[in-house]
Amino acid sequence: MAEKISIRKMRRLRSLLAKHYSVPAPPDPQETTMEDVVMAVLWEDAPASRARLAFTNLTEEFVDWNELRVSLTSEVAGVLASCGLKENKAVVLKRLLAKGIEELDSFEFERLKGLPRTKVRAWFGEIEGLPHAFMAAILYYVYQYDRVLVSEDIARVLQRLGLVKPDAQPRAIEIGLTKVAPAKEAHSLYRALHQHATGTCMRVGYDCPACVLRAECAHGKERIAEIAADKDAQRRATAKAKRAEAASKKAGKEKAASRATARKATAKKATRTKAAGKKAAAKKTTTRKTAVRKRSR
Repeated sequence: MAEKISIRKMRRLRSLLAKHYSVPAPPDPQETTMEDVVMAVLWEDAPASRARLAFTNLTEEFVDWNELRVSLTSEVAGVLASCGLKENKAVVLKRLLAKGIEELDSFEFERLKGLPRTKVRAWFGEIEGLPHAFMAAILYYVYQYDRVLVSEDIARVLQRLGLVKPDAQPRAIEIGLTKVAPAKEAHSLYRALHQHATGTCMRVGYDCPACVLRAECAHGKERIAEIAADKDAQRRATAKAKRAEAASKKAGKEKAASRATARKATAKKATRTKAAGKKAAAKKTTTRKTAVRKRSR
């Protein structure tokens, strides 16, 4: 069932995303659709120069795509790593090639261009372990897919924005987006949402105050309010701790002063007592001397 999405909110969202995100340059076109698919995988999330180098090295290292398919994943990964590409792309390439042999009996991926868009999407979506980002790159760059694809990450963004229900599923959101997102903007909208989901609105550790969509985000507004409340509570706690520390220091000083005063009073009393003792002793001595003089007379 399609997820209902506000056209007005989506229009504002598209405008904001267009100001901050753009679609990367497309991969270099190759001689066959199979090679276009390979290049799309290499091109995804990588500098163009490294993708081109990796493509050239793969064609030089392996006799053909079938040899790559049957080679060890570590061998393919080694070629990609030497070009500065992520090694997980080796797994993606081998699974794509295996799917071609299993269902097309060849690497003639151009045959898929004659299928309806939904079937093309389903064909790639059924490849076990194929990351959503690579499927999107292939569909948009090679097969000119004109619908907004929704990954778990993108679904999370739209849920936090309040555009869909918190439990809305990616496929239901995709269907809902067909009614509010122009087909010609599908790729650019997907790219913007994907970049935002993986670079700003991550599953954890996201920074709502710095988000470019915070004005439209229901979750972000709540988070910003919570952060402000937490900071205020922290300031209050810090101020309270400082006051307690100051009071403790003051009490300590007062106690020390009181002890010093007591010590001085005790010392003064001891001095007076000692002086009185000396005076009494002197008086006693004088009295004895006087008595002795009187007896001697």
